[in-house]
Amino acid sequence: MSIYKICVVGGHCSNRMMIVAEQLSTLFEEAGINCRITTYGVDGGYGFPPRSNLILQLLPAVTEADAGCPVINIKPLIGDPNHPATIEKILQQVQADYIA
Repeated sequence: MSIYKICVVGGHCSNRMMIVAEQLSTLFEEAGINCRITTYGVDGGYGFPPRSNLILQLLPAVTEADAGCPVINIKPLIGDPNHPATIEKILQQVQADYIA
């Protein structure tokens, strides 16, 4: 199975981007999903996040039409890194794409 690529997009919340990326990496590893997670900060830069299978954004930065892949708003993870509904939405998308 190929590596599933996720990009966590944020702005001034670079610490939160890293925390979310690390937590998700652990979650996917425990679920047996071969996944590479990168981060991309949109503050102070122009352009698009790296090509990915899924973009998780802490702030509205890109659309699915622009990115060419699913985009999920994960802003609730800023206040609660284990926000159940957000984690479930991410897992559902990854499992749907990864298994397909």
